[in-house]
Amino acid sequence: MTRHYAQRFSSGKIGILIAFCVVIGTAGCFVMNACGTLPLDSPEKTKLVVFEAGSLMVPFAQMEKEFEAANQDIDVQLEAHGSIQVIRHLVELGEDIDVVAVADYSLIPMLMYPSMMGDGNPYADWYIEPAANQLVLAYTEQSRYANEVNSNTWYDIIAREDVKLGLSDPRMDAVGYRTLMVLKLAESYYHDNQILQKAVTNSFTYPVSEVEIDESTVIKVPELLEPADNHVVLRGASMQLLALLHSNDVDYAFEYKSVALQQGLKYLELPPEINLGDEAFAETYRTVRVKLDFRRFTSVDPEFEGIPIGYGMTIAANSAQPEAAVRFMQFVLGPDGQRIFLENSHPPLVPAG
Repeated sequence: MTRHYAQRFSSGKIGILIAFCVVIGTAGCFVMNACGTLPLDSPEKTKLVVFEAGSLMVPFAQMEKEFEAANQDIDVQLEAHGSIQVIRHLVELGEDIDVVAVADYSLIPMLMYPSMMGDGNPYADWYIEPAANQLVLAYTEQSRYANEVNSNTWYDIIAREDVKLGLSDPRMDAVGYRTLMVLKLAESYYHDNQILQKAVTNSFTYPVSEVEIDESTVIKVPELLEPADNHVVLRGASMQLLALLHSNDVDYAFEYKSVALQQGLKYLELPPEINLGDEAFAETYRTVRVKLDFRRFTSVDPEFEGIPIGYGMTIAANSAQPEAAVRFMQFVLGPDGQRIFLENSHPPLVPAG
């Protein structure tokens, strides 16, 4: 099923990209500047701060290079974190950020819309979805039981006591809570109601609990998430597991397919019913949610719904460089940005035509 990024605008204020100007609230002359360049006599380059999900590091590094070559008045400064942390750096830590790019578009309305700046306005009230993905099980030739991994054995293998399973922290990173969703969805698909428990939750000191609500399973993540044994290796973001995979300090980890391809890792594709990458199974995905069983944000109580993976981008309402931010966003969403996504094995969402 083809997915179109224009369908992901969340505000009636925005119908096409140039309408960002209306949302940001700048003058009409801004439209011309947004599509061109700043005056040639600008004393120095405009610094554009972009906080990105770790899985965007490779394509965004190439976009930075090509965008700066075409926009020599702008210096793009990239910084990568787990997706939840990306937003937290803006709304909780008060850092100066112009563009937010996360691996789960739903985080923007969940965490940025209700978070208010000093003037009483939200940090964002719109987003756009530029790219998709799916989760795979990544490993290497040196991983324990690598020669036994297939679509019928993987969930038993990652639960073995002598296997080290890398897990990105669901309190900070979208891959983390999506991993819990995939394992729970696998229970229904493979008719084994202990897959999540055996693979992950049995390995923590404080329980990761489950509760059934309205025909959905809610997985509750405690405030303290401490591995009780050597089976699960916990890191703050999925990108931090890559070096451990390459060094054989971790045998397996759930990663985005684009990242596995970029890193030259072996990987097992998961059934579309559980990989969070197929719109046809959106209703199936929604039967699983993950809730942080504590207050991670001052004004928000996050609960993550199982939905097809879609990345989200927005411009912070308090951006110091809204013109440069719009130009960068146009590049990402335009033909060059889509080409770069494809060159880096990352599926873009095509424009509606």
